[in-house]
Amino acid sequence: MSRLRMGLSLLAAALISTTGAALAPSAEAAAPSCSTSGTWRQGELNVYWFDVEQGDSQLIVGPTGKTMLIDLGETAWNSTGTSTNATKVAAQIRSICGIASGPVHLDYVMASHQHLDHIGYSGNPNDTQSYGNGIWQLLSPTGSGGLGFEVGQLIDHDGGVWNDANGDGSCEVGTSTAPANETAWHNAGTTSTTATRWICWLYGPAGQADRANINGKVLRLANPGPWPTIDMGGGATASILNANAYGTKQADGVTPVSGDHTADATPPSENDYSIAVRFAYGPYKYATAGDSDGEYSTSANGYTYNDIEAGLAPKIGDVDTVRANHHGSAHSSSLKYLQALTPRTTFISCGVNSYGHPGNATLNNYRSVGADIFLANDPCDTTDTTGAAIDYSGTFNHNGTVHLATSNTGAGYTVDYDGGTRTYVTGDSGGGGTTGDPTKVKVNEVLMAPSGTGTEWIELYNPTTSSVDVSGYYVDDVAGGGGAPKAIPAGTVIPAGGRYVMDVGSGYLNNTGAESARFLSVSGTTETVYDTYSWTLSSTQYDKVFHRSGDGGAWCNTISANVTKGTANPTTCP
Repeated sequence: MSRLRMGLSLLAAALISTTGAALAPSAEAAAPSCSTSGTWRQGELNVYWFDVEQGDSQLIVGPTGKTMLIDLGETAWNSTGTSTNATKVAAQIRSICGIASGPVHLDYVMASHQHLDHIGYSGNPNDTQSYGNGIWQLLSPTGSGGLGFEVGQLIDHDGGVWNDANGDGSCEVGTSTAPANETAWHNAGTTSTTATRWICWLYGPAGQADRANINGKVLRLANPGPWPTIDMGGGATASILNANAYGTKQADGVTPVSGDHTADATPPSENDYSIAVRFAYGPYKYATAGDSDGEYSTSANGYTYNDIEAGLAPKIGDVDTVRANHHGSAHSSSLKYLQALTPRTTFISCGVNSYGHPGNATLNNYRSVGADIFLANDPCDTTDTTGAAIDYSGTFNHNGTVHLATSNTGAGYTVDYDGGTRTYVTGDSGGGGTTGDPTKVKVNEVLMAPSGTGTEWIELYNPTTSSVDVSGYYVDDVAGGGGAPKAIPAGTVIPAGGRYVMDVGSGYLNNTGAESARFLSVSGTTETVYDTYSWTLSSTQYDKVFHRSGDGGAWCNTISANVTKGTANPTTCP
């Protein structure tokens, strides 16, 4: 290391505060930052939810290329080398940022809380065999078994720090059955070897080789704050709203969840100490809060869940998108929380698991506020904690990373997933019930037999009081022996009280015998029909339509030649 670079590192170490405003990322980086040749949408806020199975990892790229990685979880503590999520996520970051190979400089890395599925398993100089994955593998130097990525600032909740109990200058972790007494816990309940290894890496001796890329760059969010608002470039911000369960009382209404509860007979879950962040760009807002819980209950495993969401809701306020807390657990995403946030879109980070994630109660809570649900995998678990089969109907994404990007400097946004792209208007929240809910759209009118060179078409009507995005939904005539589901194009938004006509081509609708025009969603092999109209023709009847009596009204069971597509339906039947 040059004298100049060493001096900058020492200066950064001297300036870092455990409670004060965030520092600007270090300018000393040798690794390249996100490039304009990358795949991220320049000039907009980008959110990438990585598919890390039953774990969590997301990358936010600001309008000018500033980056924040939140979590990089692993599914196995002893996965190493190229078999880790860290290796897979690193490859995706390189592609997103336009870096062909090698390390990338990340402006910020944040660990929501100290669980394996969020931070991975840190190596330690005292290990007798090779360990290390997750964030440790990503940020450790290549000579220490890592991938060599660099960071401007590494943000941690204040779980605890290293206490050199034996004075040997080495942070020791011990084992799960015989942990070393070298952690001074600050805000913790349940603890683990994962957490103690993490603390040894972040707060261990400055000369520890695997700490070379993080020395002087750790920001510990101690209570009571205030915690920083981070500049993500181009007018985008990331506001840290909560950490360490600050301000939440336990079920008795008296005892704080914050503090050292490691000796309690029934301590709080580590989940409840998660960091909560709200991103904003123009009118668009996105919130993520780790594994925060939304109820008071006691686990059969001997720890408590506490209602962190009750305190988070007024701090977060109305948002467009929320990452579901705790992988969609039924302990989180309470209806009261979602009614306060009114999200239009949500992402659930879950993979194959045996925890009942996501819970049916959670999925139904999101449906009840009109939010579209995206998942890393479908299915994740197959039965929830009640033993009921999990209902994935109407959800999006079967497998893989999901990318959200704003448009028009935050006025709208799109979500790219394995089934296509869905487009949204910022501020058009579900709001609870029928307002803006695409599942309330009606089949309004059908032309099944045009003459000459005309095409068949199906008209849809939006009876709600907000615009509705129907991108990625489908129309078909499968039930009537006609065409297979045909996707509605990306960017299709039906205004409040408006109509959309989809030309379906010639011969798509079965023009003899039974027919059925349907509006539906398709997820894998699951079809969910939201509206349909069936009829029977004894012979082909050209240029006539079936329609409702008035838009969205009762169906006329006779055909009419007096209705024009895209215009108001007559209030009386022919």
